[in-house]
Amino acid sequence: MVTRNKRRAQYVFEYMTNRATQVSARVPLHCGIVLLAIAIGGVGALAAPPERADAIDKLMTTLHERGQFNGAILVAEHGDVLYRRGFGKSDIRTGTAFAPDTVSDIGSVTKQFTAMAVMMLAERRRLSYDDLISKYIPEFSGASHLGSITVRQLLTHTSGIPDYGDLGVDDSGLIQTSLIAALLKRDAEVSKPGMKYRYSNAGYALLAIVIQRVSGRRFSDFLAQEIFLPCGMRSTFVYDDQAVKRPGMAVGYDTFGQVDDGGPTSIPGDGGIYSTVDDLFKWDQMLNTEKLVTRSTLTEAFTPARVQEGKSTYGFGWNVGLDGTNRYVWHTGSHAGFRAFIERRLNQQLTVIMLTNMGNSKRQEINSAIQNILAGEPYILPKQSGAQELYRTIHESGIQKALQQYRVLKRGNEYDLGESELNSLGYQLLYGDQNASGAIDLFKLNSTEHPLSSNAFDSLAEAYQVNGERERAIVSYGIAVILDPSNGHAKAMLRKVQPDHRLRWSICIIGVVGALVLLVVVIMRRCRISTASVVRHPE
Repeated sequence: MVTRNKRRAQYVFEYMTNRATQVSARVPLHCGIVLLAIAIGGVGALAAPPERADAIDKLMTTLHERGQFNGAILVAEHGDVLYRRGFGKSDIRTGTAFAPDTVSDIGSVTKQFTAMAVMMLAERRRLSYDDLISKYIPEFSGASHLGSITVRQLLTHTSGIPDYGDLGVDDSGLIQTSLIAALLKRDAEVSKPGMKYRYSNAGYALLAIVIQRVSGRRFSDFLAQEIFLPCGMRSTFVYDDQAVKRPGMAVGYDTFGQVDDGGPTSIPGDGGIYSTVDDLFKWDQMLNTEKLVTRSTLTEAFTPARVQEGKSTYGFGWNVGLDGTNRYVWHTGSHAGFRAFIERRLNQQLTVIMLTNMGNSKRQEINSAIQNILAGEPYILPKQSGAQELYRTIHESGIQKALQQYRVLKRGNEYDLGESELNSLGYQLLYGDQNASGAIDLFKLNSTEHPLSSNAFDSLAEAYQVNGERERAIVSYGIAVILDPSNGHAKAMLRKVQPDHRLRWSICIIGVVGALVLLVVVIMRRCRISTASVVRHPE
């Protein structure tokens, strides 16, 4: 499904950790592994404490030269800035450099500010975490699912409200009243609150509505007066429908260099804040005090929610993790071409902040490399974008050459050729280049490589639909629904392209055909893997 202008693109990316493998150099037994990694050019040198800033600079300069980082970064330890620098351009048209004081979209990093506003109101006894949200959004009072959700459950993504894409809702044109109306129409698709963690941008947009109704102020005004001003964050603001675009704001670009700038939001809370790495460092330092909320409140915020099914690693606006006995909190952000990252290592008082404006960036892998440098350990460079490499080949030699190149690149370990890379390339061909047939080829490859991915078949179906191949679109949408019954986008599109009286029979037929197709694909892949294993490891 399309993720170019959807906040849900951050979603998958935003709570997955996919960190680069860390290599220990402390045990002599590992020395051979480290030397081998250095020999193939993947690992940086060990860094003694006085050289850490230089080692970080070497890492970031290399990443920028490889086209993997365009933006600003700040690294701090015990309240002191260890490294602070900008790379590349914030606006290609004007040639403006991206600096640490460049204002950029922070995407879902906004959620920690939304959570802070709720915590402040709770400490002032204006609301309680265990209040039903229907107390503040009475439109939900008669709804069976929405009416039983608490404020705490919205904060911790345990409300049961699916994300926009899974609801089949296009958030790009929503305002707060239409968001409420859209959710009410889909109340039956909301699962039982408190059961499990399920990332939901809509949930945080609802929190912004609660903040406005409880405080009597616009969400943007509350944050400006109660958080940004006390923190000294003079360059930070909510870019909502009443804000004015400020001079010097970074322009967003996608992975392929085309403008993907986004715009003001009419449903803030899940995103919408623009800031700088300098201002976010001020925010980080304020969290070490009790000037906004008490330490006990922050402790609760940095504690994962309890759920009945599975496990949650999310508190109030922050992902929470443990590295040994060291607790850290972090979040990513993604909107249009902008990406953001903040991690706070609470015991060590280490902070890493990144803002970029050139599409997908390996922020978590970069952070892992930096953490290794700070710990005096070697690091592994993040993989380069397979989508960018294949896109160049498509323009130079055509789609078939790119498909051949994919097989060659897959034998190595230098490029990221994962599902999201192929998906983004497919959408670039489909909408950016208006090349539907090429997009179909890419999406077919992706669904073959990832036969159990609902999203891969959803994207393939969309390409078929754009290309006028309705029957094939129906089959692919049907497979997407079978693989993930909660895929609201695929269900909505299936209803759109297939008349209601034939839908049930189509689903049955698709189920049988889809099962057979998936079985064949899985068997073929296993045969390839088995054959490859025999070639690599002859008896």
